[in-house]
Amino acid sequence: MREQQPWLDVPFGEKDEAKAAGAQWDWRARRWYAPRPGMPELARWLPDHSSSSSPSPSPSPDEDLADRAPSPEAAPELVGAGRAWPAGAEGEVRLAEALRELTEAGPLAQRRPPWRVLHAVPMGPGRGDIDHVLLGPPGLVTVDTAHHHGRSVRVDGDRMTVDREPVDHVPRARAEAERAGRLLAAARRDDPGAAPPATAALAVVAASVRVTSSPGGVLVATPTGLPRLVTALPAVLADDEIDELYAVARRLGTWTREL
Repeated sequence: MREQQPWLDVPFGEKDEAKAAGAQWDWRARRWYAPRPGMPELARWLPDHSSSSSPSPSPSPDEDLADRAPSPEAAPELVGAGRAWPAGAEGEVRLAEALRELTEAGPLAQRRPPWRVLHAVPMGPGRGDIDHVLLGPPGLVTVDTAHHHGRSVRVDGDRMTVDREPVDHVPRARAEAERAGRLLAAARRDDPGAAPPATAALAVVAASVRVTSSPGGVLVATPTGLPRLVTALPAVLADDEIDELYAVARRLGTWTREL
């Protein structure tokens, strides 16, 4: 029963670390939890007994995801209970600021058609969320942030290492983009089954990021370098197609359905 599975207070910048330690995401409560009590690897995220552990009300499938933004003012979940805003969350905000180049005044935004950006998009029970979803001329781009502060990252095709230790970020990002494309296709009433072109992207926060060979279907860059890689993708969608996809993508129910 869920009441035996402790809720966790996980700052936004630590969500990847918590997930790797075994934490799972409850999309209805919009909160992380331990799959079983007494897991020492998750003890650091257990809430203070003096704070409330009651989950948030279940969101409606029609909730508008366009209202979400990765900033401490607009997204309180960036700050865990009783914790300072972590460095990981700062990286998320830096990425969000870079992505604004696609939608606001500036050399990238002046290119038509426009881009649409959504933040913190949930992917259903136990699947966590996508940090950012972009919709633009190349189709769908899912963006996840990999936090490796002070470490060296190297990418050679699908092989990605952090201080020479292999990580599975690339295949996971690719699978996430493919699933996101299928979910968007399933939610389209005008043309069910028509999946938009989907590309995965990894924004890597590290001391150094070296890409010797780009992995297929996955963009890898620093947060500030990612927007230019995204806009260099070939255009396949017209303005009206982007707007139609965005209308579907901004509904919570699009992402939390079962395929």
